[in-house]
Amino acid sequence: MTSGDRETEATVRVDPRLCRGTGLCQAMSPALFRLTGAGHAEAVEARLTGPEALETARSVADCCPMGAVELTVGPSTGGPDRPER
Repeated sequence: MTSGDRETEATVRVDPRLCRGTGLCQAMSPALFRLTGAGHAEAVEARLTGPEALETARSVADCCPMGAVELTVGPSTGGPDRPER
């Protein structure tokens, strides 16, 4: 694995304690986010690969009015992830 590979993998999650269900993330990227029946957002797939998916997730995280979208760049280690902010 090269350092370039590291920048094409990430984990994305939505903190349900912060999410207010505005739907902005789903509107920006329905391929990456959806609203649950309870009205909160969740990631469609937690693991992202590819620079386009990471850039889109990063844009959504930057725009989330509640700061509920967390993006952790790099391959999964199986341990607790530290979100990118």
